[in-house]
Amino acid sequence: MARVMCPKVAPLLFGRHLETVPSGGKEDVLELSSSALEEVVRSAPRVQSLLSSIPIEERLEVIEGMARLWKRKLDAGSLDRLKAEMSSSTGYSPALMDTELSFVPSVLGAQNIRRNLEASVQGGAEALHRFVGMEENEMFRHVPVGPVLIISSGNSIVPTLIPTVVSLVTGNLTILKPSIANYSGVVEVFKLLDDLPAGRAVQAVRDALVISYFAHGSPSLKEVLERLPVGMVNFWGAEPARSIVANMVGVNPHHPRFFVNGPYTGMAFVEEGVDLPQAADDLALDMVLYDQQLCSSPTAAVFIGGHERGKEFLRLAGDRLDRTGMEFPLPVDPDRMFILQGARRYIQTVGGQVLSSKEPRNPWTLVLSKDRSSLEGLPVQFPSLNLFGRRRFLEVIVVPDAERAVELLEALPRHPAFLGIDGVQSVGLAVTSGSRTDLVERLVRAGVHRILPLGDMFMRGAVEPYDGVTMSSLFTRIVYWREGSASLGEQP
Repeated sequence: MARVMCPKVAPLLFGRHLETVPSGGKEDVLELSSSALEEVVRSAPRVQSLLSSIPIEERLEVIEGMARLWKRKLDAGSLDRLKAEMSSSTGYSPALMDTELSFVPSVLGAQNIRRNLEASVQGGAEALHRFVGMEENEMFRHVPVGPVLIISSGNSIVPTLIPTVVSLVTGNLTILKPSIANYSGVVEVFKLLDDLPAGRAVQAVRDALVISYFAHGSPSLKEVLERLPVGMVNFWGAEPARSIVANMVGVNPHHPRFFVNGPYTGMAFVEEGVDLPQAADDLALDMVLYDQQLCSSPTAAVFIGGHERGKEFLRLAGDRLDRTGMEFPLPVDPDRMFILQGARRYIQTVGGQVLSSKEPRNPWTLVLSKDRSSLEGLPVQFPSLNLFGRRRFLEVIVVPDAERAVELLEALPRHPAFLGIDGVQSVGLAVTSGSRTDLVERLVRAGVHRILPLGDMFMRGAVEPYDGVTMSSLFTRIVYWREGSASLGEQP
């Protein structure tokens, strides 16, 4: 067993004694060994049987207890060091990390989780604990599909917490691999399990969770993906990692489920008949929160109406970005500013109108184009300003009608400046009531997953699916029980 003094990153094991090894050759970063993972996976039948036998209310109370402890820490200021650490590791503003950590109690709130389960589990949340009648003599019970491996993203801790909590509450032994960028925040949240009063439900949840970082190319990660009897792999991220992981899962003889969240993006739709100052406020907020790094963040926009009104909206949005962006100031990066200035000049040479910030701590850029994008040559000229490298950067394309707006949405995955996305996940709307119904129908046909008010694109509702699929369906399978004989005449 490799021994390293005071590692910066180490697995969270809740009292287990499991072998660890240096991760990616780094002595200060430890990960679980292949044999340790095999030991964890072997324990799944016992762990899942015990956790599933505990009434759903008791499982939810454990998560609610974590929410209360986190709120207490937040209010006492004991998370200030974590905020600074995560700001450094993620590149987000310290003020944004403050906002991010304030979301955690809501994410862990038992009422919100129960609402999600009631909306997504056939038979309701009680069907996670016992058989629930659906028809006269037919019953459903949802049982864990695990062990579950979650490979999460690094752009926020909230999308990491949600599937992990749902996996645990639905009874699964859960192996969580956070990103190195948000590892400290994720561990800080789940360490709260050790601070809860001892009890059957608390111990069952502790026994069902293991958190470990794994380096790219980790032999341990390869082992669990390709050989061990896991029931579900939930991957959050983009290429090339997605295909690499998919190919590994594909050779696993136990044929685990494999579900990918992302890579998607968001798009804003603004119509000239709305309150433009309010729409500008809302767009600025959605751009600045998480600096357009979430799958729901608006990284493209259309303005439905005339070009002059589009220019007016751009000016309003710039004014609002000056104000909102300074509430979440970023560290000054001279190299990045030099590249950004070059990109702004280039866009002007190809016909785009550019508005930009003069404040290095709030380096926003807005581009106004007519009917077609001015960004097509951007990735060739400035490779570092690909979709994932652009922050507080948005093109607004003026279009005559909703039909053209949706055409641009459907074409976005093929746009050179947006390569790497599967499509548009979230659409933020600021449109008139007379246009809304028709536009929503067009968006449904275009394949979007979320339609929201502009200004609220980042916020997840309690009953929301993720990328068109309910979380509970990922982590459970349904056992069907019919007590009486079914009439042959009723067969499909």
